[in-house]
Amino acid sequence: MSESAGLLRFAAEGARVRKAASSLEQSSPLLASALRRALPFLAARGETIALSFARAMPIGDLIAELPRPIHATRLVLNPGGAHAALILDAGAISTILDGVLGGDGRSPPTLDEAGLSAPQIALAARVVDGIVRSFSDVLAKKFDLSLTSIAPTSDDAMAEGAPIACCLEISGGVNTGRVVLLLAKEALLSKAESREHPVHADDPRVAAVLENVELELVAELTRTKMPLGVLTRLKVGDTIRLDVAVGGAVNVRIDGRVLLRGHPTTQAGQIAIRLSPRHEG
Repeated sequence: MSESAGLLRFAAEGARVRKAASSLEQSSPLLASALRRALPFLAARGETIALSFARAMPIGDLIAELPRPIHATRLVLNPGGAHAALILDAGAISTILDGVLGGDGRSPPTLDEAGLSAPQIALAARVVDGIVRSFSDVLAKKFDLSLTSIAPTSDDAMAEGAPIACCLEISGGVNTGRVVLLLAKEALLSKAESREHPVHADDPRVAAVLENVELELVAELTRTKMPLGVLTRLKVGDTIRLDVAVGGAVNVRIDGRVLLRGHPTTQAGQIAIRLSPRHEG
């Protein structure tokens, strides 16, 4: 496959990702209502639920952004058996524990960042079961899909690298919490695309339309890992050592995937990337 044909197919795939994210975003009011039904104490306390975002996001990046501890439930979408997950961040867990134990929201429990206790896990899992059932009802109406729990908690919540994440934010109390539903892109698209005629990326009419589709390119110097304790002690003026040589090749990502490689340079007084074969170091 030529490089131009690869870019064309990649653009078509990017359009499918955005279509899947848009379909889940359009369903977010129904998902927010489902979450209110599963957590009735929120309405009594005047707390609100609103969409924070709906987009494709690498699972590792999403989990890294969430305040600890988290509670992740691995799910399966039926029919088809696609992976899904439901993740609660520390704020959501604290709000939920306070609510189901009869609290008024003014003194939610402080959680240990290292992890939940066994009783907290058990209580959170019971509440999550109700949330999953409520979300499953929405997905059944919108996408002919249902959710089934596999494990009560799992750090490896989902196999797909960049699922579609629908993040609902609970606010209005002491805590702000996030409840994130992760769904596989193909599962969201299957119903809509089953009703459409197949479109091939090599169709010249498709190529003419896709030539004007804008894609976000990200020149990525490198990625590194750092213990949370070290990260929290960083301050202005500190130096972060990166595992890349001066003048080394960098990745160019398009919609999250590495498609090109290149070397940093300058052009007309601005930083630029000189593209090189992908196998070059």
